[in-house]
Amino acid sequence: MKRKRKIKKDPNEMTLLEHIEELRIRLLWIIGGILVALIGTLSYSEKIINIAIAPLKQALPTGSKIIFTGVTEAFWVRIEAAVVAAVIVSIPFTFYQIWLFVKPGLKENEKRFAIPFVLAFSFFFISGAVFAYEVVLPLGFKFLLRYGGKELSAMPSIKQYMSLFLKMVMSFGLVFELPVVSFILARMGIINGKDLLKRFDYALLIIFIVAAILTPPDIFTQFLMATPLTLLYVVSIIVASIFTTKRND
Repeated sequence: MKRKRKIKKDPNEMTLLEHIEELRIRLLWIIGGILVALIGTLSYSEKIINIAIAPLKQALPTGSKIIFTGVTEAFWVRIEAAVVAAVIVSIPFTFYQIWLFVKPGLKENEKRFAIPFVLAFSFFFISGAVFAYEVVLPLGFKFLLRYGGKELSAMPSIKQYMSLFLKMVMSFGLVFELPVVSFILARMGIINGKDLLKRFDYALLIIFIVAAILTPPDIFTQFLMATPLTLLYVVSIIVASIFTTKRND
């Protein structure tokens, strides 16, 4: 009888259970990194809130104030602000853990992208958050608050404002990751520049739907999100074209 030859298992191959275990470990590391950052951000929660409310304060009419209506509202707003600040501060560490999770599935020549991957993800996320803070929020508040007129006094709740602020900052941070995601998908052979260009009209429709969901219900603010998203999609087409071509050569 002929002996069956044993097929050597690729050391980089992982079973489903091993992938789940690796994911669990990376999530624990991410949570741990956020908790460590939270120790520091809790100490500066008041300063974080002062920074967060600056765009609204600049847009408020003279005599208007930001208020809180519940006894525990101010306390929980501080905690919420500290948690989100901790998430943002730990972004590079978080993306590094994501890299470690996807690393086993990459080829040797692709593993050298570790540092650029972390830096690119961090840069685009922070760029999106800064764009929301410096451009979208100030312009959006000036546009919305002018409809109060002389008879109505603006007295926004800090809880409602922080909820809107955090939603906008995190949303812009995430949507600004589009070029990096396109790079990864192009390297994996899932997308290419030509297909993205052909679907530009569908992408434009999706962009405005996403903008409508993530922003307040006014056309002006939606336009402020849709415009950079459209530009990012164009950048994504260029990125996908370049790196898909390199992979196929």
